[in-house]
Amino acid sequence: MLEILAEIVESPISEEIRSSQAISLEVDETTDVSVNRQLDLHVRHLDKEGYVFNHFLDLVTLEDGKADSVVAAIKSVLQKKDLPVDRLDGLGTDGAAVMTGRLNGVAKQLTDSFPKLVSVVCAAHRLALACKDASNAVRYMANFRNHLQELHLFFRNSANMSATLSAAATILGLNDLKLKEVKDTRWLSQHLAVQNLQRNLKAVLAALAEEASTRKCPVAKGLYTFCATYRFVAALYLQADVLPHIAMLSKVPVTLVTLRREARPHSPERSLLAYTKTWTTQVLKPYICSLESNIESRFQHIEVLGAFSVLGPKAVTSNDVTNISMLQTLANKFIPGQDATVIQEWTSYKQHVLEGTFKEKTQAEIMQLLASEKDEWAEIYPNLSLLSSAGLVIPVSSVNCERDFSTMNRVKTDMRNRLKGEHLAACMRIAVSEPAPEAFPYTQALELFFNKPRRIKCSHKQCHLCTK
Repeated sequence: MLEILAEIVESPISEEIRSSQAISLEVDETTDVSVNRQLDLHVRHLDKEGYVFNHFLDLVTLEDGKADSVVAAIKSVLQKKDLPVDRLDGLGTDGAAVMTGRLNGVAKQLTDSFPKLVSVVCAAHRLALACKDASNAVRYMANFRNHLQELHLFFRNSANMSATLSAAATILGLNDLKLKEVKDTRWLSQHLAVQNLQRNLKAVLAALAEEASTRKCPVAKGLYTFCATYRFVAALYLQADVLPHIAMLSKVPVTLVTLRREARPHSPERSLLAYTKTWTTQVLKPYICSLESNIESRFQHIEVLGAFSVLGPKAVTSNDVTNISMLQTLANKFIPGQDATVIQEWTSYKQHVLEGTFKEKTQAEIMQLLASEKDEWAEIYPNLSLLSSAGLVIPVSSVNCERDFSTMNRVKTDMRNRLKGEHLAACMRIAVSEPAPEAFPYTQALELFFNKPRRIKCSHKQCHLCTK
């Protein structure tokens, strides 16, 4: 019955995926509560109106974490689900070596099999790792990062210390005092930790001072000694200025320009002790330079993704040589041999934009119109429609896989640690898709159930379900 319920949920989704002009995959690997390797596959596709949808595809148990095993599992799922691999345009991963290896990684092997495939490493993971590497390159900022984590653990692991912190917050009129954990690849958690600590620094220092003086806690004394210095305050405000712009996951060149501007003090607090010459030369400049170089090094080879900007309204006013180069890049990747036709369509499209046909529409809205099978533009510009479809479905993160892992942890618990295989995937499919109980086709599920071979026959000979 569990498999039938999952089949009923999956069937309409599979039909939508097969009819999409373009599809892409998000792939990630984890271990479950019974320490089995699980490969999660999430699919992105378009509906007839050009809207993008994300759906859980499958969960596969792996014998090992080698690239060959992952590729074999992905191809097996694609074949089992009968997905249109000729329309597979994107692959999103977390950037692990097994996924992105230059010689034999998963992305490399899949690209060899499906030439149109564009492999993208999750932007959130790359930015988080860039922040970690930038901090490690500057000795004081590495210590600052470590002390952020120690502050979190200090208050989390003791109810008495948490109570002291809450009392200090009440006196100072502060709230939201839970200090955040810092993780290397978890969605720029350092930004959340800095943001929270900046709001509540007075209460944290007061609580540390209370623990150090009253209870003679050596850990509290050490943390207070480090945090109650101008360097710590300056580093805190520096990261409070810089990290929000990285957390926005905006365009990389814009982010780098913003970093250089925001690194300068803008208020009395940031001017405090005010970025003295020693601070500037030993911490500020090395940290910003390291952050820039790490972001640039982690965001290489984005020519194909950047070329999709040619479909935006601003491209029509830029240099035609640049536009033609980007159109050729897209055509060579997704529609080989159609360069001239694509450029011809884009010339006509450019005229429509200049005449105000797509007035006040963003690039995403224009690409959706081009990709919509119900709109006339898909018929007028069939090649631009295919390119728009590909650009819309290519993933920029692996966030959907992370959400699937959270669902798996709720489904497969310590009390259900033997759940695996198709049954675990079926539970995941039902939990992720969340069908509305009142709209679920129970009659169809019963008919499927009674059509399955069963050892125990129905005792009611006139049952209309059994006689079908």
